[in-house]
Amino acid sequence: MKWDVRDWSTVTLGTVLDRSLSILGYPSVASELVGRFSDSRTLSIPPTARVSRGCLLRGAVDLGPRARLSRGCVLNGDVRVGRATNLEPNCDLVGDVALGNYCAIARRCTFQETNHETGKPAMQIRLYDELLESDLPPTSAGPIRVGSDVWIGTRATILSGVTIGDGAIVGAGAIVTDDVEPYSVVAGVPAERIKWRFPREVRERLLDLEWWEWDEETIRANRAFFERELHEAADVPSSRSIGERGESELRPSVSL
Repeated sequence: MKWDVRDWSTVTLGTVLDRSLSILGYPSVASELVGRFSDSRTLSIPPTARVSRGCLLRGAVDLGPRARLSRGCVLNGDVRVGRATNLEPNCDLVGDVALGNYCAIARRCTFQETNHETGKPAMQIRLYDELLESDLPPTSAGPIRVGSDVWIGTRATILSGVTIGDGAIVGAGAIVTDDVEPYSVVAGVPAERIKWRFPREVRERLLDLEWWEWDEETIRANRAFFERELHEAADVPSSRSIGERGESELRPSVSL
């Protein structure tokens, strides 16, 4: 990311801070610096999270442990990224957006919670702010909520008010305007369900299990579960068995 020296004559302290942290890749002191020099934003970045150079974080941004933001990602608003969720390059999360744990977000995805007012003569916020000294607040159909273990394909767009359930898949290039059911696969413009990842009984057991809430020790102890294909409910351990023993007792895998 390159900045023209001539730009610095008109920037505010907040802009200087944004540019400096973006160039540095939001080091561990970023949260403290933002809290000291900015009243309009807060950052929560744990030591295990990784933010690549060229990202821009504005507003109230909360990253979970081992979350990863690749280069060029923009998080602007009230944004939460769950534990170990990956954002590939050049993703935009704008407005009130929350992503769950262990999500895989492909490059150039957009989560757009705020929209432009369309009922007035003009739609550009800058025009109202600078020329008219007036206000044109954005519109919204509600926050964007994405569950855990969700895979969103390249260049998908998630619009205001959408909830995407746990375990869902959003196809590349899809525009999602309505809620997506857990463990469904959606694609198209606008996105529609094309299939389910698993049979109903398997989906229900997985939603009850909520493996994405396990600690890392429990995940490692259940390696056999994560390495098998799921065909029927018996392939998924019960949440009670995990809670009691820390690891599951699955029946042996059967070749099909």
